[in-house]
Amino acid sequence: MSNRTELSPTENPGLLKKALARQAREVKYAPLSLAQERLWFHDQSVPGSSIYNIPVAYTLTGWLNLTALEQSLREIVQRHEVLRTTFSIVNGQPIQLISPEVEVTLPVIDLQKLPPQQRQAQVQQLVEEEAQQPFDLIIGPLWRFKLLRKDEGEHLLLVTVHHIISDRWSLVVFMQELAALYEAFLSQKSSPLADLPKQYADFAISQQQWIEGKKWESQLAYWEQQLTGNVPPLELPIDKARPLVPTYRGARQSLVINKKVTEELKKLSANKEATLFMTLLAAFEMLLYEYTKQEDMLICSPIAGRHRFQTKDLIGYFINILPLRTNLGGDPNFGEILGQVRQVVLGAYRNLDLPFQAIADLPNLARTPLTRGFFALQPAASQTPDLPGVKVSFQDIPNGTANFDFSLCLEETGETLTGFVDYKIDLFDGTTITQMLEHFQRLLESLVANGEQRLSSLPSLRETELVPPKKTELEATYVAPQKEIERTIAIVWQEVLQIEKVGIDHNFFDLGGQSLAIARVVSKLQEIFHRKISVVDLFQYPTISAMSQYLSQEDRGTTDLKQIQNNAQRQKQAIAKRKQLMQQRTSTH
Repeated sequence: MSNRTELSPTENPGLLKKALARQAREVKYAPLSLAQERLWFHDQSVPGSSIYNIPVAYTLTGWLNLTALEQSLREIVQRHEVLRTTFSIVNGQPIQLISPEVEVTLPVIDLQKLPPQQRQAQVQQLVEEEAQQPFDLIIGPLWRFKLLRKDEGEHLLLVTVHHIISDRWSLVVFMQELAALYEAFLSQKSSPLADLPKQYADFAISQQQWIEGKKWESQLAYWEQQLTGNVPPLELPIDKARPLVPTYRGARQSLVINKKVTEELKKLSANKEATLFMTLLAAFEMLLYEYTKQEDMLICSPIAGRHRFQTKDLIGYFINILPLRTNLGGDPNFGEILGQVRQVVLGAYRNLDLPFQAIADLPNLARTPLTRGFFALQPAASQTPDLPGVKVSFQDIPNGTANFDFSLCLEETGETLTGFVDYKIDLFDGTTITQMLEHFQRLLESLVANGEQRLSSLPSLRETELVPPKKTELEATYVAPQKEIERTIAIVWQEVLQIEKVGIDHNFFDLGGQSLAIARVVSKLQEIFHRKISVVDLFQYPTISAMSQYLSQEDRGTTDLKQIQNNAQRQKQAIAKRKQLMQQRTSTH
């Protein structure tokens, strides 16, 4: 028998090298999908924000088997590569890193001993904390599960996931798989789910190949024609001046459209050979016209992006945003507006693959903000399957932010329509939003009573005169470039963004900087200053003042290898911290 002591990898450089090589083989690399690229770029511009958190809660009423529940969650994470994905930067470009496995635990917080009133307050606090806690795209994981035990027969499952790996359709897939797995594991059976033929990374790779095809060119030509000329920004009835740097702080107000009006809206849609979505969008545009008097109106709306068969059972970020442009000139009646909306929507659906960012990068849209108005008729994620012996009810949780200035989201729930408005509190007072929702309800009631009303004959929705939008801080604040390096950078920005002047404190992204503009600015600055400048640098130094100071310094940039090593060290620290927290929770509960 040998008494030789085996050395650990950290004690033997040769073993360490082999272990690292084995780990490198196990980790898969993939490009980002086109939608992920947009979110990644924006996420870099708002570090530490919860703007892309998707928080939901499921009330579980009945006897719950925690072992089967945790096992089900573990199987779902293992089944979908995108739930084992993090993001890094290699050669200045973002990539997906897919780990072979990820530790999955379900923290349980027991609130049974608290008095009812205090218990509910604690639940609300924990829900808000979970919803607003940001993710780190480099460290991951990009999801969180937490179970709140109110009593033996009632639990609240909190699920929070980053939008870059999920969407609303994914919530339906998640809950369907959870129900099937829970039932099987409860009976000590293996997973009943068939293997997935494709993963999200396969979709991202196929998208990159599609970019080089003729279909991309034809769809780009459609959107160039649809959004030709001067596209005015939506001038919403804001109550406050636009801040120089947007904070994305948001709030939410809810609405319910009663059974009678919902039924009449469906009948009206059928009579006009339109979908309910088209009818509601036309009504929404009429509402905004009453507030803005804009005839050329552009509203963004999401599309599921799952028209390819193999994407329907995947968790992932497939949604695309479609900018829908309507002309309300000539005092049209509702039927004429709906007809135009129908034509615009059907045209957009035939060209739905071109990513929103590619559309936003069209030269004539360089100075047109597209993230002001948003409308969606969402799939009913609230209709979730029950678990054996456990009734499940769904709750959509606001994350305290607003990506668009004003977003109206509706959902068919049984015989009624329910929904909410997310809005930026830096722009709107809550009373304004309440008033607009009341007006929308009155408008719908008026339209189902008379579907041929013209814009000019609509019942007056506003009792006060329209107030012109306040001057933004961006327009009000201008400090001219003084130093030669500041003037050089300003010339580059003016040329790329097609604007007349740029102040040294103006933020590149607030001026309309999109992904294509980012690439152009980085390329031009590298050519002028003869040094390596990355996309990340522009996010870190987004003003002329900050960029000029950065470029005036000596190159202190780290290599890609050093950056990856730093990321790996952060990941190790995060894992150790999570394990420590889990041990503390286990000993506490």
